Amino acid sequence: MAIHAAKTDTVFMQRALELATQGRGWVSPHAMAGAVVVKDDQIVGEGFLSGVGKEHAEVYALEAAGDAAEGATLYLNVEPCLACVRRIHDAGIRRVILATEDPNPMTSGRGLMALREAGIPTELGDSADAARRLNEIYFRYIACKRPFVALRTAMSLDGKIATSMGESQYISGPEATAHLQLLRATFDAVMLGINTVLQDDPDPDCTLPRCRNPLRIVVDSMARTPTAAKVLGKPGPAMSRPMTIVAVTKYAPEDRIRALQAAGAEVLVISETGDRLDPHVDLSKLMQVLGRRGITSVLVEGGATLNAAALQAGIVEKLYLTVAPIILGGPAPTPVAGMGVTFVEEALRLQRMTCGNLGDDLLIEAYLRDDL
Repeated sequence: MAIHAAKTDTVFMQRALELATQGRGWVSPHAMAGAVVVKDDQIVGEGFLSGVGKEHAEVYALEAAGDAAEGATLYLNVEPCLACVRRIHDAGIRRVILATEDPNPMTSGRGLMALREAGIPTELGDSADAARRLNEIYFRYIACKRPFVALRTAMSLDGKIATSMGESQYISGPEATAHLQLLRATFDAVMLGINTVLQDDPDPDCTLPRCRNPLRIVVDSMARTPTAAKVLGKPGPAMSRPMTIVAVTKYAPEDRIRALQAAGAEVLVISETGDRLDPHVDLSKLMQVLGRRGITSVLVEGGATLNAAALQAGIVEKLYLTVAPIILGGPAPTPVAGMGVTFVEEALRLQRMTCGNLGDDLLIEAYLRDDL
């Protein structure tokens, strides 16, 4: 009987996690949250956090359940706030199953304690790992107050991101392109290097229906971004036009800075690494600035130079690597430039690597830290 109950709890918690994903890209800087009300092994109410300033997942689920919430069990992927605890109590919920506590110091442990003080038996379920991974951006941002940074790149089977002539389009298939759009919908910002902007003139919009376009960040030490570059955005409704930040160093010419500002970009002067002859934006300092602005996540869509700089700066937490079943050969660029390491023992070691299919391509996901 206990085994059956545990399996049932897992099934309903999985549904809460699925519901939470419907808030992807809209709830930052909050956690994605889902709620399921169950009575007599039947779902009688569901809800999820759909955006900043919206009602919490628990409220939607309890409203959907109505009188059926009396004596029911509530499944939540993340700990409720104190206001929601009162709603849960007033609705007559008999039992609450949580996947994780909320790491936010304003809530952590308080919702759990309030539920128990209200006489509502509350258990931490067995889906904690899945719940933390779902909200890994939120958990990391709360812990260190700087963005969760992921690096996304696509390459051929022999490790090339472009041909010897620089052509990089169509290395990956349509499924990989769709996955990139999902990432853009998930992350607060997309970060590009100036070389990519000058060579490819990319437009990092998110093309998914009803998506939120990410903030655009260009790492451009000398303010070389053309004022007509697509990354600077285009006229449109205020809610759909992404803001663009160009991060420069103190050595960037003032006239170029003014031109970028006139074109609608915000220019941030960030301290540099290197010297006057070869200055580079200090990416660690840039992440600190972005974190103070409440930007919780950054997706690096750079070329080999920015990828190398981000890895060397130690700002990358996660890697998304798409591998296409093609061989390009020749002296073509690889995903990571720079001098590289001298000895194998100095290599960056990836953690918890997984591999799946995206159409004909492979998607490798891995972490550069073991504390996520």
